[in-house]
Amino acid sequence: MKSIFLFLFWAFTTALFLAGFQSHAAEKITPPEQFFPIYNYQNDWLVYNAQYKNYVPFSQEVDESSRYVSVYIDLIKNRKYHLLLRSETKSYLFLEGALQREVSQEQWLDMNVDSLYRIYKKDELLLTIYGSPGVGEKNLLLCNERKRNDAGVIEAAASNFINIKPILFSPFRNFAVLSLLLILILNAWIFNVNPLAFIRLINPVELFKNDPRDQLSKLNKPYSNSIIFFVVIVSMLTSFILLYFSANKINLFSVSSILSEKSNTLQLAGDFFLLSLIFFILFYGKYVLMALVGSMLNLDKLVDVLFIKIVQSSYLFHAAVFLLVFMLSFNSPLFLNFVKPYILFPFLLFYIGRFLILYVVTTPPGSIINLYLFSYLCVIEIIPLIIGIKFAL
Repeated sequence: MKSIFLFLFWAFTTALFLAGFQSHAAEKITPPEQFFPIYNYQNDWLVYNAQYKNYVPFSQEVDESSRYVSVYIDLIKNRKYHLLLRSETKSYLFLEGALQREVSQEQWLDMNVDSLYRIYKKDELLLTIYGSPGVGEKNLLLCNERKRNDAGVIEAAASNFINIKPILFSPFRNFAVLSLLLILILNAWIFNVNPLAFIRLINPVELFKNDPRDQLSKLNKPYSNSIIFFVVIVSMLTSFILLYFSANKINLFSVSSILSEKSNTLQLAGDFFLLSLIFFILFYGKYVLMALVGSMLNLDKLVDVLFIKIVQSSYLFHAAVFLLVFMLSFNSPLFLNFVKPYILFPFLLFYIGRFLILYVVTTPPGSIINLYLFSYLCVIEIIPLIIGIKFAL
């Protein structure tokens, strides 16, 4: 019995000793005297998880061998403060994936939050440290400077940092390149099959011609191969533009409801072909509507002419927008958030301009006002435009 009590006594004494040792080891890190600590980021470290493709909280049991640890710094909330970084071993500091400098062993590195905000112009900044495994030897404190004597070390970082950013592989950029190649291949194929029709269809001057003896519709019908493939290309151009808007949180026509939740290259390609098919059906659905309304208004002869001019103008406009969007997809423009309310204006101007061009070009010589033609164009152009704007918003 005495041996049991003696064992319990020594076990309790050993536990107290170890607890005291650990509390001493976990003693607070004190920053330099001119700084007053406000917050310790020791429990906020993150590691990148390849499975979830995102940053997850650091776990001592799972991530103890990780040499990279990261943390998000709120630059708006922590204005006027300083970040103090210290590592027990030689480490390297990365900001937003770019190598900034080497962190000397057992020395405090001072970073001014205001300076970081002026340089990066972001609300939140990703700070990463590469060094010894785990987080035990890394310390990051948010501090208030008691005396503002020294400028932050990061002030000069904008002019002398080493810009070694990792290459980011964006699924949408890969998809954009594949889409461009596919559209170029289709254009080249049409040019090889029917070069005369292709050159005339992409020529803006042809859009304004109204010579009954030399019309595209005499040689190319809406159901001929050249026109069908031009409609396919226009459908692809329109689909790509909508996918770009959806990828940048501009959800026109509620297309996000039919798109894939994840956005890898294959799923983007699937969404692209699905939207292209929908637009192709809508194009020829419009042709059927044009034929029905034209027969009622005795304008059968103008249906093919107007449809080909609609395809031609749509190709020229959407090709120009496609090239602009393709360039923007590689630059991540910041002004998209500001132009969201006005994103439909270019399309609205295009459809109004096309309405006027179709009316002027197809009006018979010698007559200024043609009520039948005007009513016909309102049915096939203005009414679908009004319905489209309503659903787009």
